[in-house]
Amino acid sequence: MFKKLGILLICLLFIGGCTEAKLIDGEEAIVTFNEKEDEGITAEELYSKLKEVYGINHLVDMIDTYLLEKEYEETDEEKNYVNQILSSIKDSAKTNNYNYEDYIKATYGVANEKGLKEYISLNYKRSKYTEDYAKTLVTDKQINEYYEKYTIGDIEASHILITADVDSNATDEEKTKAEEAAKKTAEEIIKKLDAGEDFATLAKEYSDDTGSAENGGELGYFNRGVMDEAFEEAAVALEKGKYSKTPVKSSFGYHIIYKTNQKDKPSLKDAKETIIETISKELIETDSTTIYFDALKDLREKNKLNFVDSDLKNDYDEYLNN
Repeated sequence: MFKKLGILLICLLFIGGCTEAKLIDGEEAIVTFNEKEDEGITAEELYSKLKEVYGINHLVDMIDTYLLEKEYEETDEEKNYVNQILSSIKDSAKTNNYNYEDYIKATYGVANEKGLKEYISLNYKRSKYTEDYAKTLVTDKQINEYYEKYTIGDIEASHILITADVDSNATDEEKTKAEEAAKKTAEEIIKKLDAGEDFATLAKEYSDDTGSAENGGELGYFNRGVMDEAFEEAAVALEKGKYSKTPVKSSFGYHIIYKTNQKDKPSLKDAKETIIETISKELIETDSTTIYFDALKDLREKNKLNFVDSDLKNDYDEYLNN
């Protein structure tokens, strides 16, 4: 496929077929003048110009599209993702009073919506391959260390949330006072719990988390990576059947957490897939750009990418270096 990629692009976009072209000085012609077979423009001349104008970036997109479509079949998840992005782009064009077709041409460098869909789909598959590639970087040592240090059984808990009653335009002094008031309210609720009052009843009366308050503050079961980090660590540290004796500060406000149950820690075999996914996501978050390009380089090398055109090979090497 790659040996014919350059000339194939010319044929598809500009001539619709190369079998009837005449020859000029031994080279294949795509345009002739004055009905002369030796006067015109050759495919080689157009090919050279296309390389200058469109460069390696477009070729890399073509390569990745070809390889990733073999790697991944289109799924409903991908279709939904593409449609959501398209809808967002249409809304953006409308909000800025732009013609949609003109907007996508100017912003994304594509000819029409079909080209935009292909571009979005390509980036979706690139991200998916990056995620799968990152999983291959996770070592057994990392898996074992994570299992010993972080893996836990699912926690069941309830909470009462007290938020600072202040608007976004408040001064720093007003925000500080509101924070202090929220913390004081949470401390008063803990005193009520110490006196024997019912947690669920207090949650219904005081909690600012309206979603859980009506159920007595119940949050159901959860594991690491779901809750706010400060909330999560406090819940992990609590004994089953105990509530937090001091308010737990999170990005949402002050919590009183009641740990109602905790399941047994799963085996390493059962937890391994989740651990790999967690560590791989952390690797991507730590250096997303490097892993992204390393993943796509791996994709091409795995498929034995070979450039017949030495100029394009040099451009590709420079592309990787940059």
